[in-house]
Amino acid sequence: MENTNYEKALAKSYDDLKAVFAYYPIHPKSVKLLDTRGGRSKWLIESQEGPMILRQEYINPKRMLFIAGAHWHLQNNGLPIARLIPTAQGSLCLSGGDHVYLLYEALEGEPLLYYNKQHMIKAMKFTGAFHHASEGYLPPSGSKRRTRIGKWKKLYRWKIQELEDNKKIAQKDPEDEWSRLFIEQVDRMLKRGYEALEELDQSGFAHWTEASIRSGVFCQQDDTMARMMIKNGQAVMKDLHSITIDLPARDLRIILNKLMKKLDVWDTDTAVDLLRAYDSIHPLSKEQYRVLWTDLKFPHLFCAIAHKYYLGQKKSWGDEKFLMNFRKIVSVENSKTEFLSQLDPIYQKIKEGSADG
Repeated sequence: MENTNYEKALAKSYDDLKAVFAYYPIHPKSVKLLDTRGGRSKWLIESQEGPMILRQEYINPKRMLFIAGAHWHLQNNGLPIARLIPTAQGSLCLSGGDHVYLLYEALEGEPLLYYNKQHMIKAMKFTGAFHHASEGYLPPSGSKRRTRIGKWKKLYRWKIQELEDNKKIAQKDPEDEWSRLFIEQVDRMLKRGYEALEELDQSGFAHWTEASIRSGVFCQQDDTMARMMIKNGQAVMKDLHSITIDLPARDLRIILNKLMKKLDVWDTDTAVDLLRAYDSIHPLSKEQYRVLWTDLKFPHLFCAIAHKYYLGQKKSWGDEKFLMNFRKIVSVENSKTEFLSQLDPIYQKIKEGSADG
């Protein structure tokens, strides 16, 4: 399927895209296909106005308008993000049948790396600026919102139930290496999952949810360093692929879990430094950090790899690769325990550092 998509996108030459360019106030000189996958294609446009990226996505136009509106909101609030270029009529995106186009400036810079601590600190400061700049967002008329706020309990219950079902499957084949390792760990992960679910009844979660709904704050759908770069000494966003209305804790949990998975173990000192960097830009209360601790306690990483394994989502992964990644995730989830037990002292460290910086 990807080869077919690539061939179709490659065949969409300058002449084929003329109808798209006619809607924009630019004068293209050349067009180069950069990438096509997952229903998304990108072209580099060299124009008299400078280099730009044209992105085509197969997505509901109302959903894309919601994302493009958020991009425009962030841009106008001063976030360092690639400049979105509206059509000549002022539209933020262009609908073309079953797909949508976005045009924005092409940025050049240094790759942002997970293994570079200074890069990660810049990324966390950017995330703080992102959440701060997102506040007050009023989606364009006719757009379709994506929201996860208020749905955490439902998500937790669904993931817990899936683990319970996966446990029954593993128990039927206890001699299998994956099943043996999974059975060794699953009860511990289920215990943490049920504890996290109960903690969502605490007042801090409800208060933050209500405040976030009022403020209009949003998160990235899946926060990743691949969409950022270092330019002029700071992290900048190359493009905005998706957003969801949710608590900022979601992005923080995803970033921290991704980094620690790459390190193969939970590094508390690094986590403190990164949260301190975030808090220096977008301070959180102790109640809000307690919600983050709850989301970090929930075994999202463990649930995710079990989901991939039992649904056969990683066709290219053999048994050895699954086992390797499973052991890595177990290491991260289990080594996180000490961090989760130290909210009070860690909160003090975060705030002491934020006051200095």
